[in-house]
Amino acid sequence: MKNQDDKHIIKQVQKGDVALYAVLVDKYKHMVFTLAMQIVKNEADAEEVAQDAFFKAYKSLGNFEGRSSFSTWIYRIAYRESISKLRKRRDKEINFENESENPKYNPASDKEDQQLEEDDRSRYLKMALARLKSEEATILTLYYFEEKKVAEIAKITELTVSNVKVILHRGRQNLLSELKSSLNQEVTSLL
Repeated sequence: MKNQDDKHIIKQVQKGDVALYAVLVDKYKHMVFTLAMQIVKNEADAEEVAQDAFFKAYKSLGNFEGRSSFSTWIYRIAYRESISKLRKRRDKEINFENESENPKYNPASDKEDQQLEEDDRSRYLKMALARLKSEEATILTLYYFEEKKVAEIAKITELTVSNVKVILHRGRQNLLSELKSSLNQEVTSLL
């Protein structure tokens, strides 16, 4: 159903109802930004990548054949743009520093305990993902948060299915290790 809605919107945009493209942007902007953030590790660059990806997708919408879902197509464009941005930044900077924004925890006094626990889980997960290699973080994000299948991730990243599986497996192990380390450090700091 989701793909049918996207294909219908794309056909309408191709026929001249360009305002409908905003529906697709709204639908996928968070995940495109998240994907870009996992790779470029910088909020401003991730925003620029997301804008560029949606602009390129819009310009090429006439060439969209629908062999894959729009989400797979836009994520593939965003992935390529992110890698390109990273290469350009590395070329410009001799001492490349990984600028990972650590989510800040701002507890609200009115929130329920359950919400605080969810915020903590989310915070630790984001911090652990930020410490992984960008390729691992990207593939884990696409697989778990966007619920993409391995074959779709392979199309997006232009890796083989077996490479995606290996990176997914390795990423899970590294994520678990990072989470254990973060939580152990938190417990140690409390003692």
